[in-house]
Amino acid sequence: MRAFQSALSILVFFLAGATPSAIADGSFYDVPPPGKLVDLGGYRLHINCQGMGSPAVILDAGLGDWSSHWTAVQNLLKTDTLVCSYDRAGYGWSDPGPRPRDSQRIVAELHSLLEKAEVAPPYLLVGHSFGGLNMRLFASTFTGEVAGLVLVEASHPESLPYQRNEAGTAPSTSPSNQMMVVHPVETEALPVPPEAQPAINDNLLRTKSRVTSRGEYRALGNSVLELQRSRPFGDLPLTVLSRGKREWPYGEDGDIKEKNWQLQQMELTQLSSLSHYIVATHSGHHIHIDEPGVVAGAVREMISEERRESASLVR
Repeated sequence: MRAFQSALSILVFFLAGATPSAIADGSFYDVPPPGKLVDLGGYRLHINCQGMGSPAVILDAGLGDWSSHWTAVQNLLKTDTLVCSYDRAGYGWSDPGPRPRDSQRIVAELHSLLEKAEVAPPYLLVGHSFGGLNMRLFASTFTGEVAGLVLVEASHPESLPYQRNEAGTAPSTSPSNQMMVVHPVETEALPVPPEAQPAINDNLLRTKSRVTSRGEYRALGNSVLELQRSRPFGDLPLTVLSRGKREWPYGEDGDIKEKNWQLQQMELTQLSSLSHYIVATHSGHHIHIDEPGVVAGAVREMISEERRESASLVR
């Protein structure tokens, strides 16, 4: 239930608004970036790549999170292949980027970042929550460069309050099943590796990430429309990881939301003819933090399959 403890504070921020000057404290003054900053033309994105080999694993975090939240998964995978976490524009060590902060812009920025950082395809994409929405669009946009996709409690279009606009307003007819699971603000509630704690603590003192979250939240309508127009996956290897622990409060409304969320997670497997569905029994919404080994195991399966397929082609 820890996700709900922070939802109110984040929503209060959204409703209260934020001035442009709030972005001024957006740098990590106390914690140096573990990766490198890459100039995309007037603003820089942070990417942290470890290990070596192909395919390259690319990690995208949920709304409000950034590369540090992938530390445990990255530690597990860096001996298997090249694995890269990154900060979307406005999060972590990355500079704020141009708006709107919708998935189409985010995907274009990520592709440019990978090219400039000389991270070559094929890519195995891993996306959590809103990051799953982005990775789905990336896989559909750059089909020939993607070898597989792992969705970690990924946002389903029907689970999002997507009838929003840049002013943050929504019609009164918004479907009642729309929902979001928000990451906890309290860092002591996060079982992340010790090396990730300083960066997470430092970021929580900044307003930059909250301003960015607000921008992504307001652009959800665009993001969903872009995804609905995207190409189908065909036989792209796909693994859907779903939580085993309840996140919504008990009661009729919570029961409906929990049931809908689980049904929507299962529905995501229909995106590909080569899909697998895995329940992380001991995890809430943040499987990569609660059970990083489950995420790493799913990715390793795809790495092995991609390498077997690549070897068969050169024989």
